[in-house]
Amino acid sequence: KYWTNDTFERDVQRKGRIVEERFQKLAALLTEHGMPATERGRGLMRGIDVVSGDIADKITSKAFEHGLVIETSGQDGEVVKCLCPLTISDDDLLEGLDILEMCVKAVVASE
Repeated sequence: KYWTNDTFERDVQRKGRIVEERFQKLAALLTEHGMPATERGRGLMRGIDVVSGDIADKITSKAFEHGLVIETSGQDGEVVKCLCPLTISDDDLLEGLDILEMCVKAVVASE
């Protein structure tokens, strides 16, 4: 069903670009506030390297409080990791990204 034509593939690529753009903005926001961060990944597998496991934990903990399950990865847990399902709806994707943005802004404000 999904691979009968390239519609699904194009949709996944489009959603990946949305996540990439939002993560780049979040990384820039963190960096502007003295918390160096970079966006990395591919497609719907993305991460924001915030250099500090403590900052990543604060972001993911706050996200969990708001119903978003998101993990950290990296040697010191310094990457806020996003592994969206390929079939995620636009509404769910944008809601998750909005929650993550709110949490990043809250952590920036508290530091």
